[in-house]
Amino acid sequence: MTNFLAIDTSSEACSIAISAKGKIKSFHEVSSVKHSERILNIIDELLDESKIKLNDLDMIACGVGPGSFTGIRLSCSIAQGLSYSLDLPLVAISSLLSMALQLNKSQNVDKICCLVNAHMNQIYVGKYEYSSGILDVSSETVINNSDFSFENLSLDDSYSFLGDGCSLVEIQPTEFVYPNSIAILELALKEFKQGNCVNPEELKPVYLSGEEHWSKA
Repeated sequence: MTNFLAIDTSSEACSIAISAKGKIKSFHEVSSVKHSERILNIIDELLDESKIKLNDLDMIACGVGPGSFTGIRLSCSIAQGLSYSLDLPLVAISSLLSMALQLNKSQNVDKICCLVNAHMNQIYVGKYEYSSGILDVSSETVINNSDFSFENLSLDDSYSFLGDGCSLVEIQPTEFVYPNSIAILELALKEFKQGNCVNPEELKPVYLSGEEHWSKA
């Protein structure tokens, strides 16, 4: 049985999940308290609830953003430290993709556009399509609020929208969710099985700055 730990602190939500012995224990809370003040204690509590120790983990998964600069750095640094010290494989997952997966599951929609407030009059934009049982990344980028249009982003009415950036461009979101560690666990398991892991020193926060990342080949 494989034991996984997933971490995401890229948003206002502190989200941590452990899959162990076929069961998932998780913590997900939106709070004004700094994530750094609680995250290690939460991991310890979830390990206790799962009745395993750090040494029993087989893989670390991390939401690498985009999102809060300090939040992304926090989750990445913890994931790097655990991966390095325990000699565990590390899987990097787009935080926006974890949001899209939640909408795909809750609303059974196939084409999703995630809009997240990047501040400074900018929006993180992620486009995703679900096909043949796989939710795939079409593109992730950051744009100025004023540059948002269906034409510029090759969007149409078949897309469902989510994220706090919807209000910036006067779009009604289908649902509002934060990046979620349980979704990251699911996505990371598929990547892990395909051998798509990174060395801890290679893990980098994803700060989108006007160019596409995670683009589909």
